[in-house]
Amino acid sequence: MTIDPQAGTARLAIVVPVAVISFFYLSVLEYSLPLYFGALSDAAEAAGGSYPANIWSTLVKYQVTPWIVGPVMAGLLARRYGERLIWGGALLGKVAVPLVLAIVPHPNVIKVLALWQGFTGALMWIAGVSLIQMVAPEKKGFSNGLLMASLGLGSVIGPLGGRALLYRQELSGVVAEGDWSTFWSKLFSFQPTTTTPVVADFQIIFWLLTGSTFVCGVMIWLWGQRPGRFAQDEVHDWSQTSKDIGHLFRTPTFWGLVLAMCVLGGPVFQASNQFLPYLAEELGLKSGAADHGWVWLQLLKTLMWIPGGLAVGLLAGRRAPGIAAVIMLASFSLCSVGIGESRTAWQIFCFVAVFEFVRQFMRWSHAGYLSEHMPDRLRATAIGCSITFSGLGSTIFAWIADQVWNPAMTGFQSSHPFVAAAVLGLVGSVGLLLFDRFVPIRQKSSESPP
Repeated sequence: MTIDPQAGTARLAIVVPVAVISFFYLSVLEYSLPLYFGALSDAAEAAGGSYPANIWSTLVKYQVTPWIVGPVMAGLLARRYGERLIWGGALLGKVAVPLVLAIVPHPNVIKVLALWQGFTGALMWIAGVSLIQMVAPEKKGFSNGLLMASLGLGSVIGPLGGRALLYRQELSGVVAEGDWSTFWSKLFSFQPTTTTPVVADFQIIFWLLTGSTFVCGVMIWLWGQRPGRFAQDEVHDWSQTSKDIGHLFRTPTFWGLVLAMCVLGGPVFQASNQFLPYLAEELGLKSGAADHGWVWLQLLKTLMWIPGGLAVGLLAGRRAPGIAAVIMLASFSLCSVGIGESRTAWQIFCFVAVFEFVRQFMRWSHAGYLSEHMPDRLRATAIGCSITFSGLGSTIFAWIADQVWNPAMTGFQSSHPFVAAAVLGLVGSVGLLLFDRFVPIRQKSSESPP
């Protein structure tokens, strides 16, 4: 019987463009929502009301909470029903997010929407990262590098596309006059704009994201994977899936990596996600709905994801030793301290650049790096469980940080959560270094429980 080596493998020609568009979706929201909330606040004040100053922090807090259960559910569902169906279904579910933002941006609705965004995001990320591993062994480094580079490319387009849409009336007027020099200067924020976006200016962004996300979901659902079973994987029932979890939880290497990289490393991700807009406001890069350099901070973040993603390809598939994980987590944490202690725009730009470069390695460490040190049949389950623990660490930090360093409180200083998260990350890196000395992470995986 001839075995088809392509059976069940990911169709990179479909997966990569969808990944680009999916990350465009995320980066557009990350760029535009802090400005959107500023516009909603301005509109509420003009009408004699108010809009919560801490709405972004609240949104991020609720958005990360489903990552406690979402990733492990995604891993189990992907193992049971296939990565393609879970990724496609998650994308179709995400259609509701921009649709509701355009229609009902009430703070209480946004909390529920953030929970849904976090849950579908967990399903999408776990299934997508697991599907990217389903290629021939010699292509694994290439496919992982492509995924991370796609993340960077889609995320670079997002802030620029969002800015062009928000200031479309002013920019189109400049184009109508044939002044392309001024157009490019205003688009890239070299020259200040003369208008401030209002609530209506954001609607086209939300409708664009609604349509593109629906198309991506259909593409993955129908064509994201070649027919057949990848590597002749057996279809597991829930009983076998439970055995896989038991095997995984009896693996010391899994716990060593997860406790350091995920539980203690998760807050380092979260501090930037939750408090960077407030630090940017303190440094004058944004003011309410007005963008005074916020686009450049977003562009810098996403631009660094491209070389970071390509650099991941140099390690992916090589079963890198434990010291690689220690270096990733320690450098990530030190950059977080630098961001929090930045007092000028050039300082925050420098530290954010290095932080976002290393972020790609940290993302990969929770998925590709971890799965390389686990038995192959535990791939999806291990990835789902690891990111669940990352969600647990991030969620605990997010809820505590929102109480201790609430942006709506008098005397709030956005640097404190960055430093606190960095301390946790550095503790994790030291612990992982000690663990690797006694239980080397790079050792031959066993298909039988230790």
